[in-house]
Amino acid sequence: MRKQSDIIKELQDRLNATEAICQDLLSHLYNSEAQGRIKFDDYRIKYTQEAIERREAEAKAKQLRDNFNTAKADFRDMAEANYWTLVFLNVKERQEKLDDIWGTITDGLVLPEDAKRPQHIVPELTVDQLINRRAELLDSINKANATQYNDTIEHCNQSKADFALSMERERNKQIAEINRKDGLNESERQRQVSEVEAYFEREIERHSLEMKRQISSAEVSLKRLDDHKAELAKVEQALAKQLTH
Repeated sequence: MRKQSDIIKELQDRLNATEAICQDLLSHLYNSEAQGRIKFDDYRIKYTQEAIERREAEAKAKQLRDNFNTAKADFRDMAEANYWTLVFLNVKERQEKLDDIWGTITDGLVLPEDAKRPQHIVPELTVDQLINRRAELLDSINKANATQYNDTIEHCNQSKADFALSMERERNKQIAEINRKDGLNESERQRQVSEVEAYFEREIERHSLEMKRQISSAEVSLKRLDDHKAELAKVEQALAKQLTH
Protein backbone atom coordinates (compact mmCIF):
# COMPACT_ATOMS: atom_id res chain seq x y z
CA MET A 1 0.00 0.00 0.00
CA ARG A 2 1.42 3.38 -1.00
CA LYS A 3 2.29 5.84 1.71
CA GLN A 4 0.42 9.08 1.96
CA SER A 5 3.67 11.00 1.57
CA ASP A 6 4.35 9.23 -1.74
CA ILE A 7 0.89 10.14 -3.04
CA ILE A 8 1.34 13.77 -2.02
CA LYS A 9 4.76 13.88 -3.73
CA GLU A 10 3.30 12.44 -6.93
CA LEU A 11 0.46 14.97 -6.91
CA GLN A 12 2.94 17.81 -6.31
CA ASP A 13 5.06 16.60 -9.23
CA ARG A 14 2.01 16.57 -11.49
CA LEU A 15 1.01 20.04 -10.31
CA ASN A 16 4.51 21.37 -11.00
CA ALA A 17 4.45 19.86 -14.48
CA THR A 18 0.99 21.33 -15.16
CA GLU A 19 2.12 24.78 -14.05
CA ALA A 20 5.18 24.55 -16.28
CA ILE A 21 3.08 23.56 -19.30
CA CYS A 22 0.66 26.43 -18.64
CA GLN A 23 3.47 28.96 -18.33
CA ASP A 24 5.08 27.72 -21.56
CA LEU A 25 1.75 27.98 -23.41
CA LEU A 26 1.07 31.48 -22.07
CA SER A 27 4.60 32.63 -22.90
CA HIS A 28 4.12 31.34 -26.43
CA LEU A 29 0.69 32.98 -26.69
CA TYR A 30 1.97 36.40 -25.57
CA ASN A 31 5.39 36.03 -27.23
CA SER A 32 7.03 36.89 -23.92
CA GLU A 33 8.07 34.77 -20.97
CA ALA A 34 7.54 37.75 -18.63
CA GLN A 35 4.02 38.41 -19.95
CA GLY A 36 3.23 34.73 -19.75
CA ARG A 37 4.34 34.69 -16.12
CA ILE A 38 2.25 37.77 -15.31
CA LYS A 39 -0.84 36.19 -16.88
CA PHE A 40 -0.18 32.91 -15.07
CA ASP A 41 0.08 34.70 -11.70
CA ASP A 42 -3.12 36.59 -12.55
CA TYR A 43 -4.93 33.29 -13.10
CA ARG A 44 -3.57 31.90 -9.84
CA ILE A 45 -5.01 34.87 -7.95
CA LYS A 46 -8.29 34.92 -9.86
CA TYR A 47 -8.99 31.22 -9.52
CA THR A 48 -8.20 30.52 -5.89
CA GLN A 49 -11.03 28.73 -4.13
CA GLU A 50 -11.73 31.85 -2.10
CA ALA A 51 -11.98 33.98 -5.25
CA ILE A 52 -14.24 31.46 -6.96
CA GLU A 53 -16.56 31.29 -3.93
CA ARG A 54 -16.63 35.10 -3.73
CA ARG A 55 -17.65 35.41 -7.39
CA GLU A 56 -20.30 32.74 -6.96
CA ALA A 57 -21.67 34.57 -3.92
CA GLU A 58 -21.72 37.86 -5.82
CA ALA A 59 -23.50 36.24 -8.77
CA LYS A 60 -26.07 34.66 -6.44
CA ALA A 61 -26.66 37.98 -4.66
CA LYS A 62 -27.17 39.71 -8.01
CA GLN A 63 -29.64 37.05 -9.10
CA LEU A 64 -31.58 37.46 -5.86
CA ARG A 65 -31.66 41.24 -6.31
CA ASP A 66 -32.85 40.82 -9.91
CA ASN A 67 -35.55 38.39 -8.78
CA PHE A 68 -36.69 40.83 -6.11
CA ASN A 69 -36.77 43.78 -8.50
CA THR A 70 -38.76 41.76 -11.04
CA ALA A 71 -41.18 40.58 -8.34
CA LYS A 72 -41.72 44.15 -7.13
CA ALA A 73 -42.46 45.37 -10.65
CA ASP A 74 -44.88 42.49 -11.29
CA PHE A 75 -46.53 43.11 -7.91
CA ARG A 76 -47.07 46.77 -8.72
CA ASP A 77 -48.58 45.94 -12.11
CA MET A 78 -50.90 43.28 -10.68
CA ALA A 79 -51.96 45.46 -7.76
CA GLU A 80 -52.83 48.27 -10.17
CA ALA A 81 -54.74 45.83 -12.36
CA ASN A 82 -56.76 44.81 -9.29
CA TYR A 83 -57.58 48.42 -8.36
CA TRP A 84 -61.35 48.00 -8.54
CA THR A 85 -61.16 44.96 -6.32
CA LEU A 86 -58.82 46.56 -3.77
CA VAL A 87 -60.56 49.92 -3.56
CA PHE A 88 -63.77 48.49 -2.07
CA LEU A 89 -62.01 46.36 0.57
CA ASN A 90 -61.43 47.41 4.15
CA VAL A 91 -57.88 47.81 5.41
CA LYS A 92 -57.54 44.23 6.67
CA GLU A 93 -59.07 42.68 3.55
CA ARG A 94 -56.93 44.89 1.32
CA GLN A 95 -53.72 43.79 3.02
CA GLU A 96 -54.76 40.15 2.74
CA LYS A 97 -55.48 40.60 -0.97
CA LEU A 98 -52.10 42.27 -1.48
CA ASP A 99 -50.45 39.39 0.41
CA ASP A 100 -52.20 36.94 -1.91
CA ILE A 101 -50.94 38.84 -4.97
CA TRP A 102 -47.40 38.89 -3.60
CA GLY A 103 -47.59 35.19 -2.77
CA THR A 104 -48.76 34.34 -6.28
CA ILE A 105 -45.94 36.33 -7.87
CA THR A 106 -43.17 35.01 -5.63
CA ASP A 107 -44.29 31.38 -5.55
CA GLY A 108 -41.25 29.30 -6.49
CA LEU A 109 -39.07 32.41 -6.79
CA VAL A 110 -35.87 32.60 -4.72
CA LEU A 111 -35.59 36.01 -3.03
CA PRO A 112 -33.17 37.64 -0.56
CA GLU A 113 -33.80 36.51 3.02
CA ASP A 114 -34.86 40.00 4.09
CA ALA A 115 -37.22 40.51 1.11
CA LYS A 116 -40.64 41.85 2.11
CA ARG A 117 -43.78 42.65 0.20
CA PRO A 118 -43.69 46.23 -1.06
CA GLN A 119 -46.23 48.65 0.33
CA HIS A 120 -48.98 49.61 -2.08
CA ILE A 121 -51.20 52.65 -1.71
CA VAL A 122 -54.63 52.41 -3.31
CA PRO A 123 -55.68 55.89 -4.46
CA GLU A 124 -59.03 57.19 -3.23
CA LEU A 125 -61.93 57.11 -5.64
CA THR A 126 -62.98 60.20 -7.55
CA VAL A 127 -66.38 61.03 -8.99
CA ASP A 128 -65.04 60.89 -12.55
CA GLN A 129 -63.54 57.44 -11.94
CA LEU A 130 -66.81 56.15 -10.54
CA ILE A 131 -68.84 57.55 -13.44
CA ASN A 132 -66.48 56.03 -16.00
CA ARG A 133 -66.36 52.69 -14.23
CA ARG A 134 -70.15 52.62 -13.94
CA ALA A 135 -70.41 53.13 -17.72
CA GLU A 136 -67.88 50.32 -18.36
CA LEU A 137 -69.73 47.91 -16.10
CA LEU A 138 -73.14 48.72 -17.57
CA ASP A 139 -71.78 48.22 -21.08
CA SER A 140 -70.30 44.84 -20.13
CA ILE A 141 -73.46 43.72 -18.32
CA ASN A 142 -75.73 44.78 -21.19
CA LYS A 143 -73.62 42.90 -23.73
CA ALA A 144 -73.60 39.71 -21.64
CA ASN A 145 -76.25 37.03 -22.19
CA ALA A 146 -76.76 34.86 -19.13
CA THR A 147 -79.45 32.82 -20.85
CA GLN A 148 -77.08 31.94 -23.67
CA TYR A 149 -74.32 30.99 -21.23
CA ASN A 150 -76.63 28.69 -19.29
CA ASP A 151 -78.03 27.17 -22.49
CA THR A 152 -74.48 26.49 -23.67
CA ILE A 153 -73.64 24.68 -20.44
CA GLU A 154 -76.81 22.59 -20.60
CA HIS A 155 -76.36 21.79 -24.29
CA CYS A 156 -72.70 20.79 -23.91
CA ASN A 157 -73.39 18.52 -20.94
CA GLN A 158 -76.19 16.80 -22.90
CA SER A 159 -74.03 16.62 -26.02
CA LYS A 160 -71.23 14.89 -24.11
CA ALA A 161 -73.61 12.19 -22.90
CA ASP A 162 -75.41 11.76 -26.25
CA PHE A 163 -72.22 11.67 -28.29
CA ALA A 164 -70.56 9.13 -26.01
CA LEU A 165 -73.63 6.89 -26.08
CA SER A 166 -73.93 7.10 -29.87
CA MET A 167 -70.25 6.37 -30.42
CA GLU A 168 -70.27 3.47 -27.98
CA ARG A 169 -73.18 1.92 -29.87
CA GLU A 170 -71.37 2.31 -33.20
CA ARG A 171 -68.18 0.93 -31.68
CA ASN A 172 -69.98 -2.14 -30.37
CA LYS A 173 -71.66 -2.62 -33.76
CA GLN A 174 -68.34 -2.56 -35.61
CA ILE A 175 -66.69 -4.89 -33.10
CA ALA A 176 -69.56 -7.34 -33.48
CA GLU A 177 -69.12 -7.26 -37.28
CA ILE A 178 -65.40 -7.99 -36.89
CA ASN A 179 -66.14 -10.89 -34.58
CA ARG A 180 -68.54 -12.35 -37.20
CA LYS A 181 -66.00 -12.14 -40.01
CA ASP A 182 -64.81 -15.45 -41.42
CA GLY A 183 -61.24 -16.12 -42.37
CA LEU A 184 -59.61 -14.00 -39.67
CA ASN A 185 -57.11 -15.55 -37.33
CA GLU A 186 -57.30 -14.53 -33.69
CA SER A 187 -54.33 -12.18 -33.90
CA GLU A 188 -55.75 -10.22 -36.87
CA ARG A 189 -59.23 -10.15 -35.29
CA GLN A 190 -57.81 -8.72 -32.07
CA ARG A 191 -55.77 -6.13 -34.01
CA GLN A 192 -58.87 -4.85 -35.80
CA VAL A 193 -60.89 -4.75 -32.58
CA SER A 194 -58.13 -2.80 -30.86
CA GLU A 195 -57.98 -0.29 -33.72
CA VAL A 196 -61.75 0.27 -33.57
CA GLU A 197 -61.69 0.68 -29.80
CA ALA A 198 -58.80 3.15 -29.98
CA TYR A 199 -60.50 5.20 -32.71
CA PHE A 200 -63.79 5.58 -30.84
CA GLU A 201 -62.00 6.30 -27.58
CA ARG A 202 -60.10 9.15 -29.28
CA GLU A 203 -63.26 10.57 -30.84
CA ILE A 204 -65.19 10.47 -27.57
CA GLU A 205 -62.29 12.13 -25.74
CA ARG A 206 -61.89 14.78 -28.47
CA HIS A 207 -65.59 15.69 -28.33
CA SER A 208 -65.61 15.64 -24.53
CA LEU A 209 -62.65 18.03 -24.36
CA GLU A 210 -64.31 20.46 -26.77
CA MET A 211 -67.56 20.40 -24.76
CA LYS A 212 -65.61 20.98 -21.54
CA ARG A 213 -63.84 23.93 -23.16
CA GLN A 214 -67.15 25.51 -24.15
CA ILE A 215 -68.62 24.85 -20.69
CA SER A 216 -65.59 26.41 -19.01
CA SER A 217 -65.84 29.48 -21.25
CA ALA A 218 -69.54 29.90 -20.45
CA GLU A 219 -68.91 29.48 -16.73
CA VAL A 220 -66.18 32.13 -16.85
CA SER A 221 -68.58 34.49 -18.62
CA LEU A 222 -71.26 33.87 -15.98
CA LYS A 223 -68.77 34.49 -13.19
CA ARG A 224 -67.60 37.70 -14.84
CA LEU A 225 -71.23 38.84 -15.20
CA ASP A 226 -71.95 38.16 -11.52
CA ASP A 227 -68.75 39.96 -10.50
CA HIS A 228 -69.61 42.98 -12.61
CA LYS A 229 -73.12 43.16 -11.16
CA ALA A 230 -71.72 43.00 -7.64
CA GLU A 231 -69.11 45.65 -8.44
CA LEU A 232 -71.74 47.87 -10.08
CA ALA A 233 -73.70 47.91 -6.84
CA LYS A 234 -70.60 49.03 -4.95
CA VAL A 235 -69.78 51.68 -7.57
CA GLU A 236 -73.28 53.12 -7.49
CA GLN A 237 -73.26 53.16 -3.70
CA ALA A 238 -69.90 54.93 -3.64
CA LEU A 239 -71.01 57.38 -6.34
CA ALA A 240 -74.18 58.25 -4.46
CA LYS A 241 -72.13 58.84 -1.32
CA GLN A 242 -69.69 61.10 -3.19
CA LEU A 243 -72.46 63.15 -4.81
CA THR A 244 -74.31 63.75 -1.56
CA HIS A 245 -71.22 65.16 0.21
